[in-house]
Amino acid sequence: MPKSLRKTVLVAVVLLLLVPAVVACGGGGNKPTATSESTVATTASPVRSSSPTTATTAPTQAPTAAASPMTSPVAQATATTPSAAPTATMPMQQASGDAAYGFNVFTWGNEAGQQNDVRTVEMVQGAGFNWVRLHFYWSDIQRGPDWWDPLAIDNIVNQYHDAGINILATVSNPPDWARDTSGERLITNLADWQNFMFFMADRYKGKVQAWEIWNEQNLASTFGGTVRVQDYAELLQGAYQGVKAADNSALVVFGGLTPTGVNDPSIAIDDVQYLRSFYEYQGGSYTEFFDIMGMHANATDNGPDLMYPDNPGVGKWSQDPSFYFRRVQQLHDVMTEHGDTRPSWITEFGWTTANQAPGYEYGANVTAQQQADYLVRAFQIARSDWAEWCKGLFVWNLNFSVVTEPSDEKYPWAVLNSDFSPRPAYEALRAMPKP
Repeated sequence: MPKSLRKTVLVAVVLLLLVPAVVACGGGGNKPTATSESTVATTASPVRSSSPTTATTAPTQAPTAAASPMTSPVAQATATTPSAAPTATMPMQQASGDAAYGFNVFTWGNEAGQQNDVRTVEMVQGAGFNWVRLHFYWSDIQRGPDWWDPLAIDNIVNQYHDAGINILATVSNPPDWARDTSGERLITNLADWQNFMFFMADRYKGKVQAWEIWNEQNLASTFGGTVRVQDYAELLQGAYQGVKAADNSALVVFGGLTPTGVNDPSIAIDDVQYLRSFYEYQGGSYTEFFDIMGMHANATDNGPDLMYPDNPGVGKWSQDPSFYFRRVQQLHDVMTEHGDTRPSWITEFGWTTANQAPGYEYGANVTAQQQADYLVRAFQIARSDWAEWCKGLFVWNLNFSVVTEPSDEKYPWAVLNSDFSPRPAYEALRAMPKP
């Protein structure tokens, strides 16, 4: 295929495939509205993939800032009253502390959604997983230079900590007051960002074990309209220094890049190209500012054993490595080229079943049982083929079906139904042997 035509196809098709990760993991847009046959009387204001809602009490004071109350409008979603999950048909296998086995989860963080939060914690535990990935928005927590509102985050973090579940917190989305308006960079004063990350790591010391710095920063839509490797390098440095100053034991994770196959800074930069540029920027001087490499594997309808071009799938979504789970091997190859032996976590991966959203037609080619089989096989590949470097996997997603309509693209990626009952994928992950 001519290069110009290939790029056109990838811009039109690949970017559509990115939406599940961008929207569902805090990339922006309205918060979903929950639907269920049974509801509670009070409406809940859910957290964006785990960003905080407006607190009902006064914001908490920062270490050196005077707190002032501030209210921010949030989209309303009805909290569901979860049904009791059916009795599992297979025994649960528990993950050890040596492997980060996690779910991307939706959380509420307020009184009205408390039942859903409790049930979500129970389902994570019931699967034998030991981590969750939560997404925190800077703009929701520090609403102004002196306005801090972390109380919903407190509720969420404490729930998982009390349950003995580790937390990977992905932080992104700067508030308007901190954004650079010239378009030359993302944040005006990097000290504001570093101070924010110090505040977060200090507040949740011992409760949040890892901090992922940004989400899919190789997309223009998540990075102020233009992809800039140099901007991210500086953000990573500031975050690393802020986190380590507060909690030296906390891990700092390089933000997971999304596969695109596109190289246009106003749209996206290919994940492999982006990572290579990062390692080469300023002679690699910024590569010291993370502990774990984050990766995303946005598989379409291709099984986890397939890969283009040596063992490709068939059909519309098969002619580029970006469409495959094994794409992450190419990211690891970039690390190896630069002598980097640090571990990697795949912080998002999954398969959607039949999906009503435009651009996700490939989901019709994946049955519920195939979704289950593919997820389990992905873990097997990581434990065998990639055992030396892949130390963590986070399924996309656990429970977004509880808060979205069936027409929402995030709905059929979930391994739970809208009433919290398990789909085949949840049962398979529950029974899956874990190290």
